[in-house]
Amino acid sequence: MDWTETGYTYDIGVTVVHQTDVDNTLGYLSGVQFDSIEISENYYSDSRIQAKLKTMVKDGSSDGYIDNARLRIVLMIPKFNFFEEMITGYVSDISKTFEHGYTVHEYTIESTLWGLLDHKVKDNVVVKKGAKLSKIVPTLIASLTKMQYSVDNLQDHAFSNNIVYEAGSGLATILFELNESYNRVTVDGHGRLIFPKYTAPSKITPSRNIHYSQLRNLMIGALSYSSSEYESPGRAIVTATVTKTDSNGKSNQQVIVGSYDAPSTDPTSLASRGWISARMDSYAGTSENPSKSELNALAKKNWENSQDKGREWTATSIFADYHIGEVCRLILPTGSGDAMSLTRKVLIKSVNTNLGEFTQELTLKEV
Repeated sequence: MDWTETGYTYDIGVTVVHQTDVDNTLGYLSGVQFDSIEISENYYSDSRIQAKLKTMVKDGSSDGYIDNARLRIVLMIPKFNFFEEMITGYVSDISKTFEHGYTVHEYTIESTLWGLLDHKVKDNVVVKKGAKLSKIVPTLIASLTKMQYSVDNLQDHAFSNNIVYEAGSGLATILFELNESYNRVTVDGHGRLIFPKYTAPSKITPSRNIHYSQLRNLMIGALSYSSSEYESPGRAIVTATVTKTDSNGKSNQQVIVGSYDAPSTDPTSLASRGWISARMDSYAGTSENPSKSELNALAKKNWENSQDKGREWTATSIFADYHIGEVCRLILPTGSGDAMSLTRKVLIKSVNTNLGEFTQELTLKEV
């Protein structure tokens, strides 16, 4: 679909959905103030997506909301046969304001995943050696919640050791950890938990271009750039307290220190900066007496993991159905840098959609 096309109209609907059955529609919300609808997505947020909206009805009238029901925001563009469920979520808060014979309700809508964040298991959860992720995930969700889910695109994995999560562990944490590096735990617009195979954004082929200075342009306002590269450490240090036994059989504790310094050619190095910033970590591995060489290797790994330069671009676009997790090519305006490097590969890190203004504020992270 060409989002630069003009002359189309769009409709928004807000549906009241059964709390435990996302396929069961109970009615529609009335008196919706469409210019109040805002949807916030964040790739690195545990709950992924949130929305806010307002309704206004005469005092004593109902806007159609049913206690404990979910709300679903739907966007329709008839000209393009476009229909999208933007979010189906739990209502976490309702505030009321009384204005000259009218009642204004403000709803905060949270994703299905949000419902798991405070869910603590009351018994130990045991994942046995050889168990498969494709069996564990449905069992956990079906036995401990009343949520809908899909594992159609889940990448399977068999565990090589027993894993025990003690009573009181968070269900969201359990699902995140079991799927780590295999699947991304997230939600779809219909309100289901989904588990698409995880691929590092840097390895994803861009799906579309975002032109900032193109003639037929969606971008409005300023394009801003920020970076945390000056916060990246040039040195990493790891300490470990170990027990040593001398020739007399007497035990004593010693602190062993491992370290790694950035190469002199690296922008974070002492040679480049003239000063050094260090990252400090305590050893948290399984070895009782790690060697200095082990600590040095861990320090190097920690340094490498700290070198994300945090280069981000922010801009506002006319609505073009952007969503977090998309990887795009950002085509920068001429004069913003070296002429041979005007294209950046970016992850859409956050999207704030204002359906009233029909705009999307984007944060684009270089990957």
